[in-house]
Amino acid sequence: MVNIYLFIELLGSADAPATVDTLKALSLDKCKFANVVMLSDEKLVAQLDCKDSTDGDKAILNNIAKVDGVVQTNIIAVVRPRKG
Repeated sequence: MVNIYLFIELLGSADAPATVDTLKALSLDKCKFANVVMLSDEKLVAQLDCKDSTDGDKAILNNIAKVDGVVQTNIIAVVRPRKG
């Protein structure tokens, strides 16, 4: 399991709340959004939880990057949670 933290920039003309809803509703094969938060009308942050980092790559490139209004997606951190 990996937690991928994303910084997502939107077009100025994008509807940020609608984009948040679209992202949360995406069907991602082996990943799911733990949270998507709007920082401003043009900036979102998100936590994407995936079984493996390669699943995260696929989700970002094949699904998230193609959402209308998304201009840029930056990976802030990839964390492998530890037990104990």
